[in-house]
Amino acid sequence: MNPKPSYLGAFLKHPNNRVALLACAVAAIFASIPFGWTGLALVGVMGLGTEALAALAIPGLPSFRAWVDGEQHRQGRAERRLSLLNELSSYGDNNALATYQHMVSRVQALYQTAGDRRTTLTRQDVDKLEDLTVDYLGLCVVNLSLKQRKDHASDDLVVKRIAHIQAQLKTPALPEDEMRQLRSALAEYTEVMNRSRRLAVRRSTLEATLLSMPDKMEEVYQLVITSPYSSEMGSKLEESLARLRIAEEVAAEFEDPASYAFGAPPVAQASDARPSRAQAMQRASPRSSTSR
Repeated sequence: MNPKPSYLGAFLKHPNNRVALLACAVAAIFASIPFGWTGLALVGVMGLGTEALAALAIPGLPSFRAWVDGEQHRQGRAERRLSLLNELSSYGDNNALATYQHMVSRVQALYQTAGDRRTTLTRQDVDKLEDLTVDYLGLCVVNLSLKQRKDHASDDLVVKRIAHIQAQLKTPALPEDEMRQLRSALAEYTEVMNRSRRLAVRRSTLEATLLSMPDKMEEVYQLVITSPYSSEMGSKLEESLARLRIAEEVAAEFEDPASYAFGAPPVAQASDARPSRAQAMQRASPRSSTSR
């Protein structure tokens, strides 16, 4: 989550404010020609007073805050897009890049349509579509990352370890401490298998979303282009966007990398190693009793 922006800082750095300060400085220089230091000081005090009043009033305006929030959102989106494009390029998936470029071209065309005052389409509506193109990149990266993981080999390894632990649990006269640790390891390996099954279902949703997103984006584009001045544009567009927002839900499912890890968790590995230490202690205990 992006930190809350500084509205005062945004006001001070705003291009219009810089132009106003520059104009005040120029006016002060010209005032100093006929009036000397008095004219320079008078214009300077008036300029600083105006700047102080504006700094107290403008950062609190809802319209200005909305503009600052929008700028921060667009900047964050641009940074995320660049990072995802670099990552996607490293995978060498040209098909995903081509699909993304096609979606971007549609969004740019919709921005031009939103510039027409006669249409009910707004730039805020198109901004939502542009957000979804970046979400598409993120889902592509996640999908390619998941494809590179050897989940089937890992599943086979976990199944073998589960069978090995179950065989150990059938050993007669097994010490209670070892049995407790083996059961803990068995529970954790079982959770790994359950997590892998849940992931398979979520991957199916991810792949279906990647296939449907470009088509739904094209549907929105055709809707706007065929009837740009329709009075029902808002409701139709919102309905189409609601179908597209599934991408955000799917992306949220993969925010935590641990949720799609295939290997055994560190705790499980530690639990698997603990019986060995317990056996070592058991082997060492007779020596201790003999020394006594």
